[in-house]
Amino acid sequence: MPTVRDAAKATAKAVTVLLLCAVVVGCAVWGADRWGDAARRQAVTEEHDLSRIEPSAASSDPLFPLGAQDVAAKLPGPDSGGDISVDIRRTGSGDNWRITSRYRLSLRADDPLVGTLRTDPSTISAVSYVLPGGYATGTAVGYLASPDKQQQAGNLAGLPDWCGVSQPARGRRVTVTAEDTVTTSGTGLTYALDERAQDGDDGVVPRLPGDWTWSIHVPPEWGLEVSGRPDRQTARSVRFRLTDVRGDEQVTALYRGTEPVADAAAEEYLTTASRHQALVSLLALFLAATGAVAGLRRASQGTSAGTVPRRPVVLSTLALVGAASAALLWDLYQPTWSVLGWMWSSTLFSSSDLIGQPLPLEVHTQGVLLGALLFALPVVATAVGHRLRTSLPPPVGPPLAVASAAPALVLLFRFMGGHDWQGPALDCLAAASAASAAAFGFLRLQPWWPGLRPWAVPLAAATWAGVASAIALQAVPRDLWQEFPGAELTFTRSALVASWPAVFLLLAPWVAALLLIAGPLGAASGWHRAAAGLLLVTALLPWWTPLHQYVYAQLPPTSDLFMQLTGQSPGDQLIIGIRVLAPALQLIWLTATALLLLHLRNTGTQRGRWHPGARASCLLLLVLAASSTVIGAPESWLPYWTTAAALTTAWGGGLLLLPYGRARQAARLHARTGAAHARLVAELARALLFAEGRHRFLTSSRATLADTSLPADDWDETWRSLKQPTAQDAARETARLRAAALCSSAGRPAWANGVTATAATALLTLPWTIWTASQAHGYSGVPEAVTVAGAPTCVWLAHGFTYGYLYPWLRGNSPVAKAGWLWTVMSAVQLLLLVPKLQSPYESTTLSVFLLLAQSTVLALGLGLYWEIRLVRRADLLWGHIRNFRRLTSLATPVSAVLVAAIAAAVTVLATAWANDVTAPVEPPSPSPSSTSSSPSPGAPP
Repeated sequence: MPTVRDAAKATAKAVTVLLLCAVVVGCAVWGADRWGDAARRQAVTEEHDLSRIEPSAASSDPLFPLGAQDVAAKLPGPDSGGDISVDIRRTGSGDNWRITSRYRLSLRADDPLVGTLRTDPSTISAVSYVLPGGYATGTAVGYLASPDKQQQAGNLAGLPDWCGVSQPARGRRVTVTAEDTVTTSGTGLTYALDERAQDGDDGVVPRLPGDWTWSIHVPPEWGLEVSGRPDRQTARSVRFRLTDVRGDEQVTALYRGTEPVADAAAEEYLTTASRHQALVSLLALFLAATGAVAGLRRASQGTSAGTVPRRPVVLSTLALVGAASAALLWDLYQPTWSVLGWMWSSTLFSSSDLIGQPLPLEVHTQGVLLGALLFALPVVATAVGHRLRTSLPPPVGPPLAVASAAPALVLLFRFMGGHDWQGPALDCLAAASAASAAAFGFLRLQPWWPGLRPWAVPLAAATWAGVASAIALQAVPRDLWQEFPGAELTFTRSALVASWPAVFLLLAPWVAALLLIAGPLGAASGWHRAAAGLLLVTALLPWWTPLHQYVYAQLPPTSDLFMQLTGQSPGDQLIIGIRVLAPALQLIWLTATALLLLHLRNTGTQRGRWHPGARASCLLLLVLAASSTVIGAPESWLPYWTTAAALTTAWGGGLLLLPYGRARQAARLHARTGAAHARLVAELARALLFAEGRHRFLTSSRATLADTSLPADDWDETWRSLKQPTAQDAARETARLRAAALCSSAGRPAWANGVTATAATALLTLPWTIWTASQAHGYSGVPEAVTVAGAPTCVWLAHGFTYGYLYPWLRGNSPVAKAGWLWTVMSAVQLLLLVPKLQSPYESTTLSVFLLLAQSTVLALGLGLYWEIRLVRRADLLWGHIRNFRRLTSLATPVSAVLVAAIAAAVTVLATAWANDVTAPVEPPSPSPSSTSSSPSPGAPP
């Protein structure tokens, strides 16, 4: 019966914990406000620098061009290229729209046009007129220019009147950039890219050879009507590659608010359904991972399911479901900003949109999540890993070493931002120090939980790293400069130098945690660990496919890496959406998988013994494999209820494959020595030999009994002699021997069996893996390719490893029967994970499902038969002593017929698909998982 003192004690605990949380959150909010103010000030400064452009004089010849010779003087030379991008965004809170046309021109250093533009930057209006797509862009928005500009510029009113020229070094290529902005409340714009500009002599301006592109991005309120064959198209963007061959390219951007949209209700229903399904999938991911981790912790402590306290489990589950319900109600209540939309879509806006308004709530949320995932969680993982390995109190050195990446990142950001960021950087360090001191003081001085006192330093270090990194990752600083007024802004030398180690530091904490947990406990190999860590970080960075379409061309390569790792290109663009968390989640997934396999190796090398958490570890491995696609591309897999079903199936299927009631029997089978296994296999071979002898004797004695050549007494004596060595119930005895002989580990360690089964699985799934690797273009790097492109292979490998590691525990009484259960579970998971991919209009549902099931069948059957051969060979017998090949031969004809028919059908389907690909018109490829659709500034619904 609880007393008043107990209630007061519980209240004091709760109030103290809430006060600590309030102090930590208050420090983080205070530092984030200072950091956000600095980001806005820098955006204002950059906007002011860009606006310091000398006004161009009125054109003496507004009727450009006057002839072919006038056009020739403005044409770029050979080996030139460039692009034009149009971006439509809402300006203010009304129905006004800002249309920004950006021009980028790449010229050779010896091009005569370079000197012309350097001497007179206002000549860019005439140059833009003759560029591929420039005439159409200027004509579409020319009537929206101010009356004074229309009077002065004439037919060049819709083109930029100033440009910036940049050249990184003498002899290098020259980049010319320009921009023109107009504001409209109109209903639509038409860009006739196929229309040629007049040269003034009743001719047209020739279309230039080279790499020229034209693209447009529109907000959700606008729609696109496209003619011709674009190079790439999404729901809100389109890109054309303009060649010197005349085409029929035309793009019309329409404001959909002016006309009723027939499918608006259906689209709103699908959007709402996608948001809610994303919430269900995320909830299923948390529950499956939490259940697997809780089972691993329970098994490692040696407690049974009945002795585990249910109150924390119930409270945690209720809290998780309550948080999901609150997010759902908030999402339904908010009419303009969707909370759940962040989990399945992304918005893109410019850093200049931060002028005059604070950082959006989504940016703060992403900074907190990135700081917790990339910097705070590795510190905790290091302390917990050391505790699990040594059973000693958590050390001080390793967590502090991992946490040191956070202050290093803040200092590097100060150098990237210049002198203006010195104050915000000090404020960030002060806020993190105050939060860390509060956490350390509470953990050391609180009298209620003495077991938490040794954790004071690691948890305080995690708090320090989390708060500092969460503040710093709200907005990545940058220090930009102009060579002359009107030129483009570029990174300073110190900002460029500091950006490279800052990129590496984003991945360093998890790599350091992995090496500290997986490596030897001593510090003798510190330099080797540092070199290995540098190589690992370099390999894990997203080098493969940069996001060129979202990063300004003149920014350094680190801007693209920052865009993919943090969702921000310093000084250019920002992404809001769960896609920003994907690289961090991919890194955590790879680290968790590597540590789990290391744990299974360390505890599975002893013959005849399993670690108490072996079953729970394999269950967690199956859940990790099934969640690889969700981790690799959350915005693509979360909005489908089948993803939640797949994660639940992976967890429940693992429990079905490894029933808890077989624990003792599995332990006995795993503990059986090689000699005992050989004896049982020999007994099985003997029983099968006598069974086959009785079968043949019955078959061959029919004729001899009929012609009386074999007396009945002799037949009875022979039959008794064949039946005497076996039990009365021969069939049941043979089944018992088969289960005893072919369901053990054969005296081998669990890790050796798991590695062997994984190698066999990799070999059997090699066709699918090679085909997937050939299609894995467009991914950012190794983590995304492994988690997204290699997701089916990861599921197969995880099930194959479990098959070998816990073979005696698997449901079934023979290798083939166990493989059959394995096929049932992994096929269900694979099909459910395939559903989101089949939503693409370029995917063949029948072919994909057929190939996936065929590959799973080949894996299960091949693995079962191989394991049977391996067990028989362990007893120094041949496979034919156990498996009756005569019965297999009798099935050869029908099985061959079925296989021939299946192969013929597969070849027909593949040939048809290939023929359709060859003869069909070229379609724009579907966007890669690394891409992010363009959207309006924050405040508008995604």
